[in-house]
Amino acid sequence: MGTTDNTVESLLNIKQAAKILNASEISLRRWSDAGKLPCMRIGARRERRFRLTDLLAYLEQDQTQDSTVIAPHAAGRIAHIDLEGISINYGSHLCAFYDTDSGRLKLALPFLLGGLQADNRCFLVATTEVQTIIVSQLRDVRPDIDRDIQEGRLIMMDGMSDSTELYAFFEHAFLDANKHGIQGLRVLGDMAWTLKKGFGMRELSDFETRYNQNLAHRFPVVSLCQYDARLFSGTAILGALKCHDDTFRYPLTHFLGT
Repeated sequence: MGTTDNTVESLLNIKQAAKILNASEISLRRWSDAGKLPCMRIGARRERRFRLTDLLAYLEQDQTQDSTVIAPHAAGRIAHIDLEGISINYGSHLCAFYDTDSGRLKLALPFLLGGLQADNRCFLVATTEVQTIIVSQLRDVRPDIDRDIQEGRLIMMDGMSDSTELYAFFEHAFLDANKHGIQGLRVLGDMAWTLKKGFGMRELSDFETRYNQNLAHRFPVVSLCQYDARLFSGTAILGALKCHDDTFRYPLTHFLGT
């Protein structure tokens, strides 16, 4: 029974699948009927269910197939954000590193500012000191940042000491955003908060893996975890790289603060 429950939980309905592929439900029905996109049929009504791995494989195929067949439509089908000159697909869970105070802002500012300008719901998880620094810099280019915070477009927190509670927080917040019709989500974590909360590296690794395998692909979210190399050990930085393999889909130099 346990195996069946896990299998069912890992399947996505057609609405969720369409959001990941940034396509209409009609297109998904056509692709699955034609055998281009694998799906399962469940229950008396034979409703379509999709495996996340099949959807990701379809996206990869979309990007690499002959341009005369699929590529002309790929850009319109794959949902992405633009960050400092590169296109990052929704579902990406990335990490970045910096070793200067200005390096902390290199990606943090355009990542959050772009999200707010696009009416995404943005999350900033950082120590209160880092929150103050980032918001102060955002205020110079977005004078209404305080209203963004008051009206819930930018949600800030200083982390949690329990990984289960943190996961539940994000799941609830993403579901709430989905209920209110929010089309995009962005999460920026400045990971120094883990040191203050006593969040061990093993617990962090377990959380990141669970988040990456589930929430990151269930919702239209791009997640960026940035590490101050002055505070974290080489072992911790290596562990961060292992938990964020999406980072290697893009030029690594983009994720190194200057």
